[in-house]
Amino acid sequence: MSSRLYLAALFALIPIAGTTVLPAEVDCPAVEHRPDRDLGQAIDPVVDAAVADGFAGGVALMRDGMMVYERVAGFSDARRTVPITAKTLFHVASITKYITAVLVLKAAEEERLELTGSVGELAPGTTLAGRGATIFDLLAHRSGLGSSYAAENEADGAKALAAIDSQPVDTTKVGSFKYSNDGYDLLAILLERVYGRSYEVLVREKLFSPACLERPRFWADIDLTDPRRVSQPLRKVPRKLRKRNYGMIGSAGLLITAADLVRFQRAVWGGRLLSKASVAQLSAPQGTISIGQVALGAFLIDHPDLGKVLSVRGYEDWGDNAILNHYIDRGMILAVVTSKGPAEEPGRKPFPFRTRVSRAVEEILARQL
Repeated sequence: MSSRLYLAALFALIPIAGTTVLPAEVDCPAVEHRPDRDLGQAIDPVVDAAVADGFAGGVALMRDGMMVYERVAGFSDARRTVPITAKTLFHVASITKYITAVLVLKAAEEERLELTGSVGELAPGTTLAGRGATIFDLLAHRSGLGSSYAAENEADGAKALAAIDSQPVDTTKVGSFKYSNDGYDLLAILLERVYGRSYEVLVREKLFSPACLERPRFWADIDLTDPRRVSQPLRKVPRKLRKRNYGMIGSAGLLITAADLVRFQRAVWGGRLLSKASVAQLSAPQGTISIGQVALGAFLIDHPDLGKVLSVRGYEDWGDNAILNHYIDRGMILAVVTSKGPAEEPGRKPFPFRTRVSRAVEEILARQL
């Protein structure tokens, strides 16, 4: 049997995204909410100003494991009739890559794959296999793959793999950083292959359940056009993308709240999901770029006042943008999510709201030190 036929047969056995997995009994200690009044009085005007410019979203800040600030604001729909609530989900785009990276490290701990193993061991006969690309190359964005979005056209894993494999590889970037959606789409496909279950089921079972998160959803297993459940972007998502497809799974398809992003990072760092060795590997520098250093599914930045920051970011052309910043040296985790695109300020560069709000919060935190 050819490798492509073998893959097609294998993917036919994988459950669809909506398959329910009954999690084992999980001890879920409540996250303590201890609002910092002074901090709230400083951050609220930042959020208010953003709302006046069109912001609709959520902001959550945890310090030393306690939620010290949490707020949602604005309206989910274009007509401004459906208010954002604590349950409103936001598409966080490439923050999904960080989730995928954590899941890959979990799979390595469970000996389902080897990080230094060749892609060819899981996808024989592919071009990447012939080039000797490893799982870790995909994680660190150094396989030479780019962002062709070829997998967006495929709901079948084998066909998506073939579509990605048919894309040109930038041989000048093999072994060095080249940001790649295709690489993380491929990681999701390979994870499904080694476990025989859908990516969405794996994330729920192995990450979100032990992290005690029930609200997050994935692309196409929720009505993306319902403003009561999902905050609507500035521009409608193309209809052809609303179905389950492999371009919106491992690299871009998570829907979540700011509070749950913070809780997820707390679970990662607190050892609920990965061993200490894997957490260290997740956040280890993998090469220098303009904003700092590359980590796995994230970036490492040195803030002049707040120290080392593990920064995870997402952005979509239709308006969704989000950021998850873990200020490692200060024991603080910040998340900002929105569906309403950049803040257009006359005479100034239009930054995405994730940047505008997070930078303002950082200035406040720096002043309070």
